[in-house]
Amino acid sequence: PLFNEKVLCGLGRSLATTGRLGADAVARALRALRRFRALIDQMGVSRVEAIATAAAREAENGPEFIAQAERIIEVPIRVLTGTKEAELAAVGVIAGIHDADGFVGDLGGGSLELIDVRKGKLGDAATLPLGGLRLIDASGGNLKRAREIVDAELAKVDWLDKGKDRDFYAIGGTWRALARLHMTQTNYPLNVMHNYRIEAAEALKFASLLDQQSPSSLAGIRDISGARRETIPYGSLVLERLIRQVKPRAVVISVFGIREGLLCTML
Repeated sequence: PLFNEKVLCGLGRSLATTGRLGADAVARALRALRRFRALIDQMGVSRVEAIATAAAREAENGPEFIAQAERIIEVPIRVLTGTKEAELAAVGVIAGIHDADGFVGDLGGGSLELIDVRKGKLGDAATLPLGGLRLIDASGGNLKRAREIVDAELAKVDWLDKGKDRDFYAIGGTWRALARLHMTQTNYPLNVMHNYRIEAAEALKFASLLDQQSPSSLAGIRDISGARRETIPYGSLVLERLIRQVKPRAVVISVFGIREGLLCTML
């Protein structure tokens, strides 16, 4: 990467209850794309790859949003299927952890993608409506209700037992924030997130602690950005329930995901 910039727009925030992308989130996203178009022009970028994931894929007004976005960014936007989203995330993990063996989990705002990876090959895949913002919306901000939703969705995946005693590769900003907190608590000596490993029992204990916290109780922690504090308890809940179901040997953080997977498919 020569330049990296991210804007959290919250496109999946109201998806569960309204089935639509919220007007404020759409406005933030389009404003960000105008800036990105200006950066592309200023830097003289000759090739632009634009993709959209769960929120744009599933929202009633998703096609309308994509059309507006394409006019601004001036390139076609590829709306990924849930399976393709999972596959690109897995290829990204393999790019950064070559001998990956286990489940890849990519937690975004609108969805959770799960896929089995073994010896560089991709196996079973699933996409679930368990993104952090979507889970907050679906549960009405109630963690007990959110737990019921997570368990019900995971029960639909009949191959979770294949992940037992293998690694679970966690992708996504919410899970990276959780790992950052764990690094701080354990006085980890390096400032390197990629391939950070937490043994399953320890990850379960730590996630169980965090999923009982309110965003206000996390407000004073400098290691978490303000935008992540809201989703940390819900992302921790999803991780906790996954660990209990899958029974991996460890949780491994990957900073490589869909973007790197997309780049690898273009090689």
